[in-house]
Amino acid sequence: MLNPSTTALLVVDAQRGFTELCPDELPVPGGAAIVSQVNALLALPFARVDATQDWHPPDHRSFVGRTDNIYPHHCVMNTPGAEFLPELHTHRFSAIWRKGYDPNFEAYAVTAQHPGFAPFLAASGIKAVVVCGIATNICCFFAARDLRGAGFDVWMVEDASAGIDVPSAGLYQAKAKTEGQARGIRYCAVADVAQALKKS
Repeated sequence: MLNPSTTALLVVDAQRGFTELCPDELPVPGGAAIVSQVNALLALPFARVDATQDWHPPDHRSFVGRTDNIYPHHCVMNTPGAEFLPELHTHRFSAIWRKGYDPNFEAYAVTAQHPGFAPFLAASGIKAVVVCGIATNICCFFAARDLRGAGFDVWMVEDASAGIDVPSAGLYQAKAKTEGQARGIRYCAVADVAQALKKS
């Protein structure tokens, strides 16, 4: 059961740079295809809707040739790759939380870059957070994990998200889901969220 007055939606990194729209960046299979399902969530009666946006400097530590040497350049601030996906209903966003803007700090989760995010939600009366976006097992997962650890009821919407295995960083979809379920994160579909909100 989800109460609309105490449930928030978190849309994670639904950006061009994580899709085939920017093939030279960090395309996640099926990334662009999540827009309709995310919009379906955005049409539901949440108390608030927060979005995160990767906003990297060109010399971010995770980029190839830099300290961590893991990822190609992606979602660089003020470039097309950092923009939200076309046709995404961004007017529904209550706030946009940018992350990854410090060149020397890796911030998969909004909670890493903004440690006050979870306390802010709690102070706003939020008790449950529905999470969707890109990538299911990376930025979505780490945010969901931290929010669950902060005491929220967390729902991960799989059909409004897209994931990708990154062996070089030890990030795997199956591993993240197993850990998430063990922590009490509910993996679900858009229809499940709609039904849970309707029943309240």
